[in-house]
Amino acid sequence: HFVTVKADLHQLEATIAHEMTHACLEHLPLPLWLNEGLAVNTERRLAGSQRLPLGALERLHERLRRFWSVLSIQDFWSGASFSRPGESNELSYELARILVEQLAKDWMPFAEFVRHADRADAGSAAALQYLGLDLGQAVTALVERETPRSWSPDPAKWKLE
Repeated sequence: HFVTVKADLHQLEATIAHEMTHACLEHLPLPLWLNEGLAVNTERRLAGSQRLPLGALERLHERLRRFWSVLSIQDFWSGASFSRPGESNELSYELARILVEQLAKDWMPFAEFVRHADRADAGSAAALQYLGLDLGQAVTALVERETPRSWSPDPAKWKLE
């Protein structure tokens, strides 16, 4: 069952597509970033979305660069950043969306990655095995940072909330 307060059918369609994606993925032990990234990308493909104008894309990119750091990225990998209000929540969804969009460009290896990703390590082992990449390096490439190992998922650093 889905409950929505929006009267706009377009918004309702997007919500249904998003939540149905979660329902279809429920049986997989996906990390939250991957689950949300898949849901947001599916929502946009099925319900449509407006592309941001170039200036807005540049502003979003700069916000992502400013917000994500060696310290905050572990909250993204653990899923903690998604439950915090404000910028943390918004930029977690945006980073997840962009990361999934980029990783899914080569569909067959991406599909294997999704089937084997595990929330216990934020999908790190599956990314190495099926995509041949370190998730920390993938994120630092997106936010144009150097690629220290400390950007990679590290469950030992995750705070239990």
